[in-house]
Amino acid sequence: MSRSVSATQTRAYPPRQSCSHSSSRRGNCMTHRERILMVLNGKTPDVVPSLMECAMDVTCLVGLLPQPTGSPIIDGIRMAEFYDNSCVSVGVGPGSETISRNSDHHTYRYETGAVWRESYVPVFCREALQYPINDISDINGFTMPNAADPRHYKGMKELVSAWKDAGYFVQGDTWGAWQSIYYLLTSFENILIWMAVEPEAAHRLFDLTAGYSIQAAKGMLDAGVDAIFVPSDLGSGQGLLFSKEMFYEYVFPWLKKLADLCHSHGAILHLHSHGHIEDLMDGIVESGVDLLNPVGPSDHNDLGMFKQKWGNKITFMGGISTTIAQMSIEEMEAHVSEVMRIGCRGGRFIPRTESGIPFMPAERVLAYIEILKKYRQMHGAASGVDRTR
Repeated sequence: MSRSVSATQTRAYPPRQSCSHSSSRRGNCMTHRERILMVLNGKTPDVVPSLMECAMDVTCLVGLLPQPTGSPIIDGIRMAEFYDNSCVSVGVGPGSETISRNSDHHTYRYETGAVWRESYVPVFCREALQYPINDISDINGFTMPNAADPRHYKGMKELVSAWKDAGYFVQGDTWGAWQSIYYLLTSFENILIWMAVEPEAAHRLFDLTAGYSIQAAKGMLDAGVDAIFVPSDLGSGQGLLFSKEMFYEYVFPWLKKLADLCHSHGAILHLHSHGHIEDLMDGIVESGVDLLNPVGPSDHNDLGMFKQKWGNKITFMGGISTTIAQMSIEEMEAHVSEVMRIGCRGGRFIPRTESGIPFMPAERVLAYIEILKKYRQMHGAASGVDRTR
């Protein structure tokens, strides 16, 4: 049975967004936050909300994105307005320092000691250069940064409150336990091997990263966020990265504990996982995850099947292919229309590109944002047409 997010938690503040269409809510727009809460409760808001939509590579929007003002409150709202998102975010994670940077690349070191390089030419690419744990013996004495450090949360409660007062849904972002291992601690190959043949070592790494994730979530929940967002890719384009049994042994306990923590604060758990993960869906739902993205078509996920099997138990977000970069504007619109038709059937759906808006000319990015806005309005209650059946 799905959990209900109480709409009574919503504050009746004037929405910041303009409302050019009619609304059944006494002639006024709903707030962004109300829209997301309604979708999570399986109801249809005046306009289907957008959450976390953004460019995969911001270099395609140079000169178009809002310039920082120095005010986190204003900057968060202005960025949300640019993409017409209904959510703004705070975040807690290990710090990083730049090693070298120019227009072609950025090399940086995380607080854990992991070193990564991002290349921007000819296209965006990220690769690991160094890890702090390269052998099981390196785990001894290793500690994660302090997620409870009060400096992470200084001013956060006031920031969250201000965004809620402005009508926005506020999400707290932190690292997923599985993702943290292969980004911050050791190589992908090492952790997969250890999960199979050195389970004690693998559990020690999961304990480290799960502890960090849960501590960070607790701090942000205490600051009043509506959701905790954690990324952890559990599959590849063709199947799972590890067995279902390994999911239940290593990943499920962390997800369950995190979901229980969120629900105890009246918040939701939002999980991001790329990959062909339908074989894990029963476990993901069982753990208590409330919102899952991206149900990516590039990973051979069938949105209609996901909706049919689990759509009454969990909210899905995503469904829009990265191949829109190769589509004509007409093909792009047809694709968005079809995703909205399938996803909005039965409710509990928020559209988004599966990996962020792919790299393409700025005018096509802006065209996509407008197309998505058009169909979000069409599938909202304010359109006067019930498209949920």
